[in-house]
Amino acid sequence: MADTEQEVDFDLSHYLAVLSRRRWIVLSIAAAVFVGSLCYAMFSPPIFRATTVLNIEREGGTAAPGQGVVEVQDDDYFGTQFKLITSQTALRRVFIDLNLAAAKDLNTQGALAKAITVVQVPRTRLCRVNVDSTDPQLAMNVSSALSHHFVEQNLNSKLFMSKDVLDALQQRTRGMDADKLNQSLPSVVNNKLIQDIKAHIFEGEAQLADLRMKYTDSHPATVSLRSRLASMHKVLNNEVDNIVASLKTELSGQLRANNVRIIDLPQLPDNPIRPRKALALVFGLFGGFALGALAALLVEMLDQTVRTHDDIERRLGLPFLGLIPFSRHKKGAAIYAPLLSTDVSLLSESFRNLRTMTGFAEEPVLLVTSTVQEEGKSFVACNLAVAMAQLGQKVLIVDGDLRRPRQHGNLRVSSETGLTDFLSGATTDPESFVQKTEIRNLEIIACGARPPNPAELLNTDQLAQFVAWARGRYTRVIVDCPPVFPISDILLWGRHVKPAIFVSRFGRTRVPLILTACARLRGSGIKILGGVINGARLGTMSYADGRYYEQYYRDYVDTGKGKERRS
Repeated sequence: MADTEQEVDFDLSHYLAVLSRRRWIVLSIAAAVFVGSLCYAMFSPPIFRATTVLNIEREGGTAAPGQGVVEVQDDDYFGTQFKLITSQTALRRVFIDLNLAAAKDLNTQGALAKAITVVQVPRTRLCRVNVDSTDPQLAMNVSSALSHHFVEQNLNSKLFMSKDVLDALQQRTRGMDADKLNQSLPSVVNNKLIQDIKAHIFEGEAQLADLRMKYTDSHPATVSLRSRLASMHKVLNNEVDNIVASLKTELSGQLRANNVRIIDLPQLPDNPIRPRKALALVFGLFGGFALGALAALLVEMLDQTVRTHDDIERRLGLPFLGLIPFSRHKKGAAIYAPLLSTDVSLLSESFRNLRTMTGFAEEPVLLVTSTVQEEGKSFVACNLAVAMAQLGQKVLIVDGDLRRPRQHGNLRVSSETGLTDFLSGATTDPESFVQKTEIRNLEIIACGARPPNPAELLNTDQLAQFVAWARGRYTRVIVDCPPVFPISDILLWGRHVKPAIFVSRFGRTRVPLILTACARLRGSGIKILGGVINGARLGTMSYADGRYYEQYYRDYVDTGKGKERRS
C-alpha cells in the first residue's frame, strides 16, 4: 500500500514539474483564452429568449371511433410533433405574418430556423418552444406566432381527417346496399344489442322453415312468426341507423377537439440568456489554465530533447552527474570567472557539485564529450578543471579536439605549440609544451597548430605515450574531446582512456541521437560515468533544481568576513 502511495506522489510531482518547466506555455494559452472570454463577454450582443409552453397529448391514431387503434411510440410521436413545429411551412408563414424581412435580426428564414429550439420537459407531455433574438419583443412575438400556428395547423389536420371519415359514412347511406354496408361497420358488428337481435332473427327463421314443412303460408302459426320476424328486422335496422347517426355525431364533435394546447404564453424577457459574463470569465480563467496544462503536457510528450535529471536517468539510462544553469558571460570576462568570484553563484556551485560527483572516479584521466557540436562540452571541461584545481589537486586540461580547439582561448594561453607537436613527432617531451594558467594548480596542453589529418595523428602510438605520461604526473587530467558526431576522434581517445563525461545541451539534441551516440561510445569500450545537462534555464529544472538552489543561496550574503546565514 505504501509503495502505491509513493508511486502516485511521484507521478503527481512529475506532472507538476512538467507544468513548472512549461509554465510560459500554460500562462500564454491561459491569457489568450481569458482575453478571448473577456472580449466575448464585453462585446457580444445580448441574446434574449422567449418561451411558450405547449401540452401535446398523444393520439391513438386516425381511425374512426370503434375501429382498430394503431399504437405509436411516444418518442417517435413527440419527435414528429417537434419537427412539425419547426417545419419549413410553419417558418414561412411566421416569417411572412410578422414581416421578419424588415427586422434587424431573424431577417432570413435560415436565421429564423437557427433561433428556434423545441425542448421536451422531462417526464411530461409538455414542451418549450424557445426563440432567441437580440430583440426581446421580436423573440416573444415569434414564439407566440409559431405556437399558435402549430395549434391551428393541428386542428385543421384533425378537421380534414374527420371530414374524410364523415364523407365515407354519408356515402354508405346512399345506394341499394346501404343497409348491408352499414351493418358491416365494426361499431355495428360489435354491438351487443345488434348481436342479440340477429340471434333472435336467426332462431325465428329456423322455426319458420320448420313450420313451412308442416303448414302452408296462410296457416296462422306461419303468419304470426313472419310478422314477428319483420318486427325484429325493423328493430335491427333502427338500431343500425342509430349507431351510424351516433358515429356522425361523434365525428362532428371531434371537429371542435384538439390534443394540442398552449399552457403558458411567452413573456417579454428581461435578462439576456447570453453572454453570461461571470460564467464566461470563470470559464476563460479555469478553462484557459486547463487547456494550457494540456498543451504543456502534449509539448512535453512530443519533446525529444534532454531537459531534466529524469531525462538523463530514464530516457538515456545514464547516471545524473549535474545540471549547469544557463548564464551570460560579460564581454572580456573569463568563462570561469564565477568560480573565482567571492560571491556565491548558482553556476559556481553547480560545477563544484559536478566536481564532487566525478571525484569518485578511480581513473585520473577523464574524457569530456557530447553528441554534436555547440553543446558546451569545452565550457564544462574548462570549469570542471578549474573547480578541481581549487581543491589543491594538480590538474591538467588537454585540448583533445584537434579540429575545433577551444581551451587555449578559454584559459588565455598560446596555441602555437601543443598536443599536435607531440603526436606528429616534432617533439618527444610533452613537458615542453605544457603551459601554466592564471589558476593555481591548473596547467594546460593546447591543441597546437591544427593538423590536416587529426584522425591519423590520434591513431598513433604517441597518443598512448602521452596518456601514460599525463596519468603519472597529474592528479586529474581533463581531456576536452570532439563530439561523437559527425567524426570518430573520440573513439580513438577511448582506446587509451575509458571514463567519459557526457554533456547534453538543454532542450537541443534529440534523445534518439543521444542514445545512438552513447551506444557508439559503449561499443568502443568507453565507460560513460554519467550525463551533464548544460545551459538549463532556471525554473525548468527538477528536484534539486535552480529555484531550490537559488533560494538556498539567497539565504546567504557576503559580509566581507565570510558567508553568514541571513536571519
